[in-house]
Amino acid sequence: MRVYYIFSMKDEFASLYQDQPELLFQILKQIYYMHECDLEYAFNLFHQLTQQIGKTSLDRRLFIELHKKMPYSKSGNQHIMNNLYKDEVSILVVKNSHILITSNHNYSSFFPYLLEKDHHYFVCDFSYNDYFWLKQVKTLESI
Repeated sequence: MRVYYIFSMKDEFASLYQDQPELLFQILKQIYYMHECDLEYAFNLFHQLTQQIGKTSLDRRLFIELHKKMPYSKSGNQHIMNNLYKDEVSILVVKNSHILITSNHNYSSFFPYLLEKDHHYFVCDFSYNDYFWLKQVKTLESI
């Protein structure tokens, strides 16, 4: 099971770390694993790097677009994709600070829809030490 944290990076940091995503991942990983006593520092650092996600508006847009195009449902704040053809189950939750995707695949069918919304999404899977710019997944998929 993969757990992807997707962050909307501010423009200046997206351009700064575009060619060095490993450095950005290390910063976010340090924030993720930071001790509770350093919570205020972690919070400030995180908000310097990222921009807030419009939770309500993104939630609404995803629901309107996705329920017309694919096997998809929404329960509470969870967007659930159950694609029997790909044997994929992905659950997406939009928060103000990040997007959380839990998937039984290495690639979630939510990725292309999120890329349409923001080209500065940076994806991290802290358990697998995996990270990438979402727009690079689109490039790799087309090759």
